[in-house]
Amino acid sequence: MRKKTVSILTTSHFEADGNRCIYGGAERYGIELTRLFLELGWEVNWWQAGLNWTRQMLPGVTVHGIPAQESFAQTCSSLNRAFNEQAGTVDLAIYFVTFLAYPTVLPKSVSISHGIFWDYPTWENRIGGGELKEEWLHRMEKALYAPTRVVSVDTATINWASWQWPALLNRFTYIPNFVDTAFFQPVGDEDKNDDKIRILFPRRLTTVRGIGEAMKAATLLTERYPQVEFHFVGRGHNFQHEKMMLNWAAENENIYYYWRTPDGMKEIYQNMDICLIPSKSTEGTSLSCLEAMACGLPVIAGNIGGLPDLIIHQYNGLLISPTADQLIEALVYLIENKEVRLELGQKARETSLNFDLVQWKKSWKKLINEVMSPERSEVKCHG
Repeated sequence: MRKKTVSILTTSHFEADGNRCIYGGAERYGIELTRLFLELGWEVNWWQAGLNWTRQMLPGVTVHGIPAQESFAQTCSSLNRAFNEQAGTVDLAIYFVTFLAYPTVLPKSVSISHGIFWDYPTWENRIGGGELKEEWLHRMEKALYAPTRVVSVDTATINWASWQWPALLNRFTYIPNFVDTAFFQPVGDEDKNDDKIRILFPRRLTTVRGIGEAMKAATLLTERYPQVEFHFVGRGHNFQHEKMMLNWAAENENIYYYWRTPDGMKEIYQNMDICLIPSKSTEGTSLSCLEAMACGLPVIAGNIGGLPDLIIHQYNGLLISPTADQLIEALVYLIENKEVRLELGQKARETSLNFDLVQWKKSWKKLINEVMSPERSEVKCHG
């Protein structure tokens, strides 16, 4: 019996030269989605911007680099067209980021929104404003209408899109991100062996993730509280950025920088007491936030994007405006109140069970069945 085939288009699972894998939340999501299709017996291929190379994502799963770098109004029309041509007659196409579904989609298709990415202060300047902003809105509308279904990992995107274009509401399926709660589990205080308070920043070292504010808090609070440690665990934009971070940490007592693959993060979370997700923009239902919650950590999170879908203020964590002052204030509160830390951490663990990987798989399987059931034969085109 012929295997069903799915082709998935992304912007970058590997860097454009194919030599460095990216370890962000979206890439981890992609690996788990691939594993789901493999469990279902499908053949999976990925496509991204690149220079005619192929790499292995997982055994038997190829990532194809397409030499289509042109972009306009924050869409990638040439990449979209090259994918639609090269992917061929697949059973299902997935456009891994919503704007990749412009200008055309294959007959049975799904696009994924990983969260709002246009909510940072300089976004309008970056896109150009005026007519270019209107063109971006036009293309976004077409990209959201074109696929059979649009999966959103958070409610913020659905609310924004349905406010802009009310008819879009029924195009969305809300499937929040996931955590394997059988793997990511808490450990008791008796296993930590000392009186240190360890604070974790498990993010990529980018401005929108609040790295600057977290570094300022670390510098101030390690001087104020000798029992406090800060652990920054994540990749930078490049090796030079990571080297600068390593040098900064080495110059500051009780501040550490390193990174681990996703499979190595469980022990990191289990040895921490507080987790920071101080994102300022471009955030969905963060995988790092869910993993920290599953390990029983209270999370201090920016009040943006999909984070309020996960964190209820003063119940399972703290929501803040992600400024350095508010981050420091929230940290002082948790550093000085162990009982609050433990109570919030317990509630965080309980909350995480609602986002278990098993439930995520069930939701995706249901969606796949729904998308595959209608008869669709034509490519949808929008100029």
